[in-house]
Amino acid sequence: MKKLLLSLFLVLFAGFALKANDSELFKLDYNATKAEFSELNQLAKMVSADANMTYSSLLLANSNLVASLNLVSESALAGGEKNPVLGIPSFLWGCGLGVVGLLVVYIVSDKDKAETKKAMWGCITSTAVAVIIDIVWWSAIWGSSGVI
Repeated sequence: MKKLLLSLFLVLFAGFALKANDSELFKLDYNATKAEFSELNQLAKMVSADANMTYSSLLLANSNLVASLNLVSESALAGGEKNPVLGIPSFLWGCGLGVVGLLVVYIVSDKDKAETKKAMWGCITSTAVAVIIDIVWWSAIWGSSGVI
C-alpha cells in the first residue's frame, strides 16, 4: 500500500513539475491588462464625479458602456447597504469567532458602529448558547450521578 501511494504521489508530482515549466502561464502583459480595465476606469470616473448617479441613470446616459461591461443592477446591495466583511455577515463573525470576530469586523469595516454592533450581538448570542448548553450538560451529569 505504501508503494502504491508513493508511486501515485510521484506521478502527480511529476505532472505538476512538468506544468510548472510553462513560462507563459505566469507571464503578465501590462498593456493588455490596461486595455481591459480602460472601460472600467472610465465608468469609475463617471460615478465618482456624480455622487447621485444611479444604475438607471447610468444606463440611460451610457448604455453601450454598461452593456460592454456586463453590469447588472443587482451588483450592489439594495438600500445602500455596505458589503459584509469578506462576504460574511458581521453577526456570523461574532457568533463563530467571538471576540476575535468582533475585532476583525471592527478593524476591517473601518470602525463602522452598525457592523460592530451586529458582530457584538453574534458574540453575545454564541456565548449565551454555550452557557445554556454547559448548564444542561452539567445538570445532566450531576443528575445521573445522584449527587446534588
